[in-house]
Amino acid sequence: MTDKQIQEMRKVWERFVADQGLDSQKVRQLVSSSWRRCHQLQVDPHGIHQSRAIQRVEQNLHFEHLKCLIKVAQPVMENLHSFVGETGFQVVLADSVGTIVSQLGGQGASEVGPIRLGEDWSEEMRGTNAIGTCLVEQKPIQLLAFEHYCETNQSLVCSAAPIFEPDGPLIGVLNVSGDCHLDSLHTLAMVAAGAKAIENQLRLIHTRNKLQAAYKYSTTIINSMWEGLVSIDIHGKITKINEAAAQIFDVDADSVMGWHISNLVGPDAPILDLLKTGVGYEEQEVFLKSKGFSIFSSACLQYDDAGKSVGAIAVIRAPAVELKTKPKSKLKLKPHHPVTATTRYTLDTIIGESDAINEAKRRVEIAAQSPSTVLILGESGTGKEMFAQSIHSSGKHREQVFIAINCAAIPENLIESELFGYEEGAFTGAKKGGKPGNLEEADGGTLFLDEIGDMPLHVQVKLLRVLQERKVKRVGSSTEIPIDIRVIAATHKNLAKEIEAGRFRADLYFRLNVLCITIPALRDRLQDLPLLIKSLSGRLAEKLGRDDITVAESFMRACCVYPWPGNIRELENVLERAINLVGPEGLLTAELMELHTELVGDAEMKRHSKVRPLKETEREMIELALDEADGNVSRAAMLLGISRNTIYRKFKEHQIDVK
Repeated sequence: MTDKQIQEMRKVWERFVADQGLDSQKVRQLVSSSWRRCHQLQVDPHGIHQSRAIQRVEQNLHFEHLKCLIKVAQPVMENLHSFVGETGFQVVLADSVGTIVSQLGGQGASEVGPIRLGEDWSEEMRGTNAIGTCLVEQKPIQLLAFEHYCETNQSLVCSAAPIFEPDGPLIGVLNVSGDCHLDSLHTLAMVAAGAKAIENQLRLIHTRNKLQAAYKYSTTIINSMWEGLVSIDIHGKITKINEAAAQIFDVDADSVMGWHISNLVGPDAPILDLLKTGVGYEEQEVFLKSKGFSIFSSACLQYDDAGKSVGAIAVIRAPAVELKTKPKSKLKLKPHHPVTATTRYTLDTIIGESDAINEAKRRVEIAAQSPSTVLILGESGTGKEMFAQSIHSSGKHREQVFIAINCAAIPENLIESELFGYEEGAFTGAKKGGKPGNLEEADGGTLFLDEIGDMPLHVQVKLLRVLQERKVKRVGSSTEIPIDIRVIAATHKNLAKEIEAGRFRADLYFRLNVLCITIPALRDRLQDLPLLIKSLSGRLAEKLGRDDITVAESFMRACCVYPWPGNIRELENVLERAINLVGPEGLLTAELMELHTELVGDAEMKRHSKVRPLKETEREMIELALDEADGNVSRAAMLLGISRNTIYRKFKEHQIDVK
């Protein structure tokens, strides 16, 4: 900008702040829009703006994402400063509300003095400036001299660019400021490139953190398997071994990493032949000379993304021997164990932030640290087994077996033998050698009795004795077998009414109801719907091969109106149906839901239809406040109890045009 243009801009600014109108032909649109905002915010163009306290920055530094931003931005800022620092320019970093959180240089850079940590450079505090206006416009901006609204900043040229988090929201602004007479056309491009470099580094960190979380999750799953698992590279060296395999070979899992597999299995290990021939095998017996017993192994090759072999993986079991338990793990391997210890859900997989769901999660944490029996109450489809698994996976038995049985799904004439097991010859069709029941199989771990309200009375009597004595007697046997189990029961029924009707024993109810967790129905936690829909639609979209799914407001509103008799299970089914039916644009609309409104009464639908989207209500309140304030933005903000800066953000969010 030439000196003549600067002086012309000065005259335009002087006329505007003197309320003599604005010549929009001589001012860039983003500048004129910002000046109008500042005028409506009643920013003093001639005033001296004081810094806010440094304590705000110190408080912000407690937020991990801001610490990360400052750390990532530091080398970029140093690089920028190496180019502009000698001319007195200052490089600063602001957070998402315009507070300066990091700065380099600026000694005697301008008549204004250096920009300091803790200062607020939002438009509300500093008028039109590159940082504050960049926060509003969310794009790279350069402002020169009299384009600044406040007189104290008109000796500056400022170049700023927004910084966005990997998932979208604006997290900060990178800015370079200095004497307006030292303006360079390249400065804005350098700042924009610096902001992009910060975004790329944040994206790398975000990706790395996701990979680390995925690795920890997969490691946990592998170590919770009852079968042993060993993987080797193309040279036969061990690259992974889980705790179950380490117990079979009686070694420490960490210490054998990198060993040759022959050191564990012997030189004739069939997995070495697999590396040579490429032919996998199943249930092959391998005798371990050093241990004096056989194992059974199944193995196959592993391939990378290019289809090249990178090694092999073997699953092993030791069916004929009771293995000793190592001190570092309480995992018990039993011969021919018919179940797996793997659980799918943890406390982190329970989605929701409503008071009711937070109280349920708080009780899960309590139950996880206690050996007491737990009773989970909730309607069908609320996720009772998810809560049961979360208790197990968060407690001291998490490395042990988790067995879930549905008492309503097992025929009445079979449930006793399924639970308690039976001896050979106990009844016609009994297996030779007998069979352990679920109670025995859960020894050391957790037994989850779903829909216990449907358990026959004669089985309730035997279960009560097991809970009292911690011993189980198989059908057809007089021998009592000691067991150490954690029992979690669940039901959708009102057990108090079942007791009154004579269908459930009161003594068993009192034995089970030590710790009670009530899971709220979905209609009673509608504030969790956005989180649930985001989580479920993301998982289902991945399952169905769609990466373009978005949710329309009509879809969300229909979800808020519907009472969800089938709870989370029904919501998941509705989402899966909608994703299957959606067109190539990927927008989920209410028409795709095909809700079963015939299953709920008209009164119930009308009761829920009174709920309206908060976004719609918020717009109405803003418009009402503007009307009551006769268009005065400051007064409208005061009536709403928000700042002027906030109300302008709301104008933009709701597309409210303020003349």
